[in-house]
Amino acid sequence: GKSASLFPNNKAATRSTSLSMSSSAVKSDGMPLMTPEELSSSQPQPMKTLTMMGAATAIGTSIAFGLSFFTTSPATERAISVAAEYNLAPLFLSGVVLAKAVAWVNFYPLAYKSGVMKRKSGNLRANMHVYKVLSSENEDESKAAKVVLCEDGNEGKYNRANRSLTHMTETIAGQVITTLLAGVVYPTATLVCTIGWATGRIMHQCGYAEKGYGSHGTGFALSTLASEVVSGLVLVAAAKTAMATE
Repeated sequence: GKSASLFPNNKAATRSTSLSMSSSAVKSDGMPLMTPEELSSSQPQPMKTLTMMGAATAIGTSIAFGLSFFTTSPATERAISVAAEYNLAPLFLSGVVLAKAVAWVNFYPLAYKSGVMKRKSGNLRANMHVYKVLSSENEDESKAAKVVLCEDGNEGKYNRANRSLTHMTETIAGQVITTLLAGVVYPTATLVCTIGWATGRIMHQCGYAEKGYGSHGTGFALSTLASEVVSGLVLVAAAKTAMATE
């Protein structure tokens, strides 16, 4: 039978370099020609980033509160009681702080990225680094030919599959610590979130590899939501532990 939508058909055409560049002019070094407005906006905006992270935390915690309400059991109450006895609310909060720090350092480079490549630059946006070709001449680095990932065929799919893998490892530390902390108090809800996160990561990789940049979006959204809910469960556990400690 045909492959499920989770594993896109291999006949799907990979976006080529020419297609990914077609939305804009190209500089002599091969990179997109950015407008003055795009260059001026390519600076970190801490308040915007904090607002975005705060909104994601609020959504995740709201869902987590609902899950905690429906999955609370006598075992949950005992776990909260033990956590309160050992004053573990700060430990729970530490896990959330770690997860948010990981999220911050992942978001931070995006500001500079907007001054290097456009939103419509396609698979070019899979590049985590931009290299230059070494030359014996003392040339202007801005004019030196740049080196980026191959985009076409199996080479492109291989590169994007590994980009998805790298993206997962970039964020896994926060996911692991919050999963362990939330699982101690809300094991069932944490299992549901972990299944959602794992499904999202698989969708992210398959979509990215087979269809190219943009097709990983659904998987990214699902895994991110699951991560935020797990962090929310840890916050709920911290709040309940703090109240029980008093």
